[in-house]
Amino acid sequence: MAMHELRISVDVRPGAAVVAVVGDVSAVNIDPFRKGLADAIARKQPRTVVDLSQTTFLSSPGLAVLVQGLQLSQRGGSQLYLAAANDRVRGIFEIARLTEVFRMVPTVDAALEA
Repeated sequence: MAMHELRISVDVRPGAAVVAVVGDVSAVNIDPFRKGLADAIARKQPRTVVDLSQTTFLSSPGLAVLVQGLQLSQRGGSQLYLAAANDRVRGIFEIARLTEVFRMVPTVDAALEA
């Protein structure tokens, strides 16, 4: 399987910080993902949205970062949403039985309107 480069960006919108995750999240590039999510949560917006629409792979370390992010956001009084996961990425959450733990929505707009 060919690895796709990982790009992380944080966009602050009214009431939300949106983390766009583009490419593969794996153990070798987990630090930029962890930093991007932590930066978004540190913005102290009511919502932190992780846009997974362009995420091609999410490893177990990536899941661990999201669980940590969920805990951080809850402690800070924020809601964490996972938006637009494709079938492959959503399947990883289903296998790990995390679909009930995270707020998973079909689009970023759905998370912003929730």
